[in-house]
Amino acid sequence: MDLRQSVCATIKYADFFHFPLSPQEVHYWLITNKLTTFSLVKPFLKKSMSQREKNIRTQAFRFSKQKTTHARKLVKILRFIPGLRLIALTGSVAAGNSRSDDDIDLFFITSPHTLWLVRPVVLMIISIFFRRRHPGEDHSKATDAFCPNLWLDSLSLAVPENKRNLYTAHEVLQTIPLLDRGDTYLAFLYENRWTKRFLANAFSSLASTYQPLRPAEIWHLKSEILCHFFAPVNYLFYLIQLLYMYPKKTSETVRLHAAFLHTTDFASAISQHLKGG
Repeated sequence: MDLRQSVCATIKYADFFHFPLSPQEVHYWLITNKLTTFSLVKPFLKKSMSQREKNIRTQAFRFSKQKTTHARKLVKILRFIPGLRLIALTGSVAAGNSRSDDDIDLFFITSPHTLWLVRPVVLMIISIFFRRRHPGEDHSKATDAFCPNLWLDSLSLAVPENKRNLYTAHEVLQTIPLLDRGDTYLAFLYENRWTKRFLANAFSSLASTYQPLRPAEIWHLKSEILCHFFAPVNYLFYLIQLLYMYPKKTSETVRLHAAFLHTTDFASAISQHLKGG
């Protein structure tokens, strides 16, 4: 698509989530596989947002900030759990586009062979001290509930090929780390550099703010020798949790080293939205 079409598609993508973008954000999130300067994009942009759009954003940012503060309280407890390498915000809170009744999406990365050992401990703590949104629960009744719906261990940081699309690229690049051990977040970005095929400006801008990891450092994150002793027990816990999930499983992807527990297919809905008039 040409530059005008890219700008229109970027604005339309944000409109799917009822979130008006500033001219600078349109440039940042421009749907393109090539780095593009703001001066080239500027002729196709509105000079500024309307007062109504500014009000929408102000309210969304306020709710997002409140929910982020709430999430940090949880992280203060979860940080003591061995095997947790990353806790991050995703979804509407990470995008700064929360509504008052939104839940809080969380993303976790664990050390190798510990995902299914760490996960039940995290769920137990959330359920005891906070509120967890359960699968199938009415969204309107899940205000400020935590939704731990994305799990990876450091052996599987790259998003699978069949999930690499515009929506997932957004989710990866707008992730906000709340706990990051051993440069896990950097390794996650590096392993998902495919996102620049969809959002070249956003990826480049984000990557430039961090010192790139060397391949040896990436390997180190995946080779914690002690964790390999947990592999058999982790596999047993994986089977137990998989059996528990199976009767209620719909579109979720559950594997030994990764669990994508989203039940809404935003990628397809957004694709149809962008194709529409």
